[in-house]
Amino acid sequence: MSSRQRKKFFSEEIIIKILNGLPLKSLARCSSVSKNWRKYVAEIYRSRLQWPKPYLFGFFCVEKRLQSRFFFSSKESPLLIGNSLDESIDFISERVYIVASSNGFLLCNKLRSRQRVYYVYNPVTRQRFDLSRTEMPLKDPYVGFIVKETDESVSFTIVRYEVTSPVSRMKFRFQYSLTIESYSSETKEWTANSLIEDVPFPLYPSRDEISSSSAGVFDRVFFWLDNYGQWMTVYDSVNEDFRALELPERRTVIYPGYCCLGLSGGKICLASTGWTTITCWQLNNFPSRDAVWARKYTVNVASVVEKCEQDFGLGGGSSLARELRNMIFHPALSHMLYLQIRSMVISYDLETNTAEFVYDFGEAWRKTIHYKLFSYEWPQWPRLQ
Repeated sequence: MSSRQRKKFFSEEIIIKILNGLPLKSLARCSSVSKNWRKYVAEIYRSRLQWPKPYLFGFFCVEKRLQSRFFFSSKESPLLIGNSLDESIDFISERVYIVASSNGFLLCNKLRSRQRVYYVYNPVTRQRFDLSRTEMPLKDPYVGFIVKETDESVSFTIVRYEVTSPVSRMKFRFQYSLTIESYSSETKEWTANSLIEDVPFPLYPSRDEISSSSAGVFDRVFFWLDNYGQWMTVYDSVNEDFRALELPERRTVIYPGYCCLGLSGGKICLASTGWTTITCWQLNNFPSRDAVWARKYTVNVASVVEKCEQDFGLGGGSSLARELRNMIFHPALSHMLYLQIRSMVISYDLETNTAEFVYDFGEAWRKTIHYKLFSYEWPQWPRLQ
């Protein structure tokens, strides 16, 4: 029997069965043997850890539009991706800015293009797709991004809109002229649509450090956290319908990290901070106009964080609302929040009231005020080529 024949004799099932008998530390060493072995190790980890879909691997962080960095959400994540992930997204000569993340892809904007030149980028394959220049010169739009992946193809949709001054103002009613622009990877074209909408409360322009992170897409219905945190705006890309929905806890002003809106476990979730507490809500029956907010958790996060072994930068009597810079929901587990408290990131389980250290930026906390986090995940287990 030749060496080539002996190599073929060991099927994938046999190799996986042998590797599955090894402890996790030994598996980590085996993942560096080859790309195929890294795929086998990833499959074993998926089976053992039983991670829920979509699988969260880590976060990209944007720092004042100057640079970006990546960090893993758990110690197992690097073993599953290996060295194939481009953590710097330094893939073109000009500096880019991460606008959104969806299903393993990043939506990036060329900084000097005045929000008119976008790229879709896959950090694992290092492939990028250049979009045509936008039709409308929107100053600082709200942006939504969704990627759908099948076994044969990948498609994506981008929606962005801009709020201008109200056209008219009546008692308890506001009328706005909205410019909504959409891009489809199927047509490879931008299309613009102008709408006149009546809403029961004022809308506010986008503010970069808030609006880009607190956004999501549910069944092709895009949603964003309004600048002042009193409502969420909704755009149905199929029916071209725009509306606004009041939040359960209205705020007069929103600071970075003060409020978070996202999609978790197939539900739209909202988290807001008090002096020492975090309250989480879930939106039921969405996208129906009869959607209702239901309170899920109210926990005293500050008291738990102060008792952790690591120093998270919260001293006695500190205000969580002042120290918190970012909040992001786990894409699959609505009871899991990731919090950036000053210069550190922790995971917080709302059900068990436990905190765990995730990452330290190693910067003075004043430099991290405008940091913005984007969760990075796959809708299915990655097939490593």
